[in-house]
Amino acid sequence: MAGADDIYINEILRLEPLLRAYLHKFAPRLADLDDLMQETYARLLGVAPQERLAIKSTQAFALTTARNIAVDWVRRSKTVPFDFVEDLEALNVSQNESSVEQLVNAHQELVRLARAVATLPQRCAQVFTLRKVYGLTQEEIATHFGISVSTVENQLVKAVKRCKEYAEREAAAPAGAAVSSRRHGRRWPWKRKP
Repeated sequence: MAGADDIYINEILRLEPLLRAYLHKFAPRLADLDDLMQETYARLLGVAPQERLAIKSTQAFALTTARNIAVDWVRRSKTVPFDFVEDLEALNVSQNESSVEQLVNAHQELVRLARAVATLPQRCAQVFTLRKVYGLTQEEIATHFGISVSTVENQLVKAVKRCKEYAEREAAAPAGAAVSSRRHGRRWPWKRKP
């Protein structure tokens, strides 16, 4: 049975698409967006386990944290988009649980991403996971594996490209047809010989 910490962490990870979309309004450049996401995850995962139990809505807490980080970042960068204040007001964060539809969609997105990452070469998947899930910097990943930062960057670009290609293939596949992986000894369905 999953502990309270596992549930909290899973809830935070489930919210990544929502957090990324929200923070994208303040940081359209991918590098800035990644920095804001990393800072958001660091703050969310830095909450003490006993304090996590007091959080009534993980989604509301995560979005509020992301908003605060975005506000600080905008202040530091001294650039304020015209729709910034309007966007903060428009954020309608319900203190209740997410709708079933939102939960299902988030779960499906996470499952698709997990399947895509499973098709990556081992090192590529490890680098991608350390960066996107655990929030390590490229320098920390390079040190961890004893490789150069440029190799880490190349692995991340490769991972994102392959995950995107996987998602496109899955979207193009007929309903019910699973996209399989060569890593598991199967052939891709679109590469079958007639």
